[in-house]
Amino acid sequence: MFHSVVPHSGSRDPDETQWLQYVVRAIIAVVVAAVSLISLGERVSAHSDFVGSEPADGSVLTEPLRSVVLTFAVPVLGDGATVIAIGTTSGTSAEGVVVSESETAWRASFPQALQGEIVRVEFGFRAEDGHLVEGEISFDLTAATSTTMATPTTTGPAELDSDAVRESASASPTTTSTTSVVVSAAEADGDATLAVSSSTSSQPSTVNDAVNHVARLAQNLLGFVLVGGLFFAIYLWGRNEVLPAPRVVAATAIAIGVASIVEIATIAQQLDLPFSGAVTHRLSQSPLFTFAASVLFVIAALSVLAGQVNSRSAFRLVLLVPMLGVISAPAFDGHAVTKGPRLVHAVSDVVHMGSAMIWVGSVFGLVLVARVDRQSLATVARRTAKVLVGTVAMVALSGVVMTLMIVDGISSLTDSTWGRVLIVKLLAVATAGVIGAVHHWRVVPRIDSSDSQVTFRQSIAVEFAVLMLVITASSWLVVAMP
Repeated sequence: MFHSVVPHSGSRDPDETQWLQYVVRAIIAVVVAAVSLISLGERVSAHSDFVGSEPADGSVLTEPLRSVVLTFAVPVLGDGATVIAIGTTSGTSAEGVVVSESETAWRASFPQALQGEIVRVEFGFRAEDGHLVEGEISFDLTAATSTTMATPTTTGPAELDSDAVRESASASPTTTSTTSVVVSAAEADGDATLAVSSSTSSQPSTVNDAVNHVARLAQNLLGFVLVGGLFFAIYLWGRNEVLPAPRVVAATAIAIGVASIVEIATIAQQLDLPFSGAVTHRLSQSPLFTFAASVLFVIAALSVLAGQVNSRSAFRLVLLVPMLGVISAPAFDGHAVTKGPRLVHAVSDVVHMGSAMIWVGSVFGLVLVARVDRQSLATVARRTAKVLVGTVAMVALSGVVMTLMIVDGISSLTDSTWGRVLIVKLLAVATAGVIGAVHHWRVVPRIDSSDSQVTFRQSIAVEFAVLMLVITASSWLVVAMP
């Protein structure tokens, strides 16, 4: 099936330079597809997790707007939620007090009734799996007037004690925020209809979200290399040390731990909670699991460096605990907790992550062996190729199962940035799979020859680069909306 990929010339071996050119072209195709799908696809203003509002988006109202009810398809959290009303003519804004009506419906009450212009309402909520559900709706309030609104008698800043705020605050114990607002001089003169401005920043912090994504990406990249690399070094490369490269293990584990703490800190910022509150929040379960595993890795490495451990078999059994911790951590957040049967999705996630880590760690290990232990390359490559056949199959099977539980249909893949990134990930996985298949059936059987070893070293490095793209896409998908 790979005859169209690897050119032949009679009974001669495949041309090594030609093969490498085909691999490079495959990578370029994936990059072009990524750019096209992400940047050229149609962007939607609100995610499909947003169902609608009352009053409905685009309504023309003749009465002042005092509150709006937002309804979502999935349960969302009030912690850190923001609802901002912005006058399109005056440019002034008001932040709503958010109160829960149910797990999927939230009422935002504004300190002062809105009227007199077209008003845009922007909202941002966190779903239970941590992804941001945001968007905007608008209302035409140009015909809305009120004769009962009190006019402030001062032109300086004053705290607004509105009946709407008091009613909202007392309506439910699940009120998630109160907003200190000021009345502008323009309102006192009657020149503005939306004369309330928030005293704090109400938009979700894009910088904080970017740091959150980077922290998750760092945990995944380092976790894949650490766990997969240890599996490869111990079981496929056959290193005799009690713990291969203990200093590297300790340094990598410390970096993973720091990244997990940073992610918890960004969650605290997203939910407007103190760090101690974020630690116990359910959105922090995954990075907290990862942090605990990283601590165990550091302890294990230090015990080896201090000479306190001498038994390889017993120690490697102990290593399974932190390795399983890193593998299973993603099952505690993301779509694993909101999409499909909880147990089925969690098991699929663990199988997917474990198999993917073995794949990535093995490819990374082969890159290393090809540079530092070329005498063992042929033996290790043959041993690894046999293991990766089943491993890659498990990655594909578990990935299909999870995708079917997450997506609602083909439109979920084509009409959202999340779906387009998933397509890029699938293309990258397919590319890495083709490269691995050619390794298994074409290159590894001839790896004893020096020419084949040169080709193997080049193409295995390319495969590792493609897998890094897969991890990057996967990290984004976990903390993004489906």
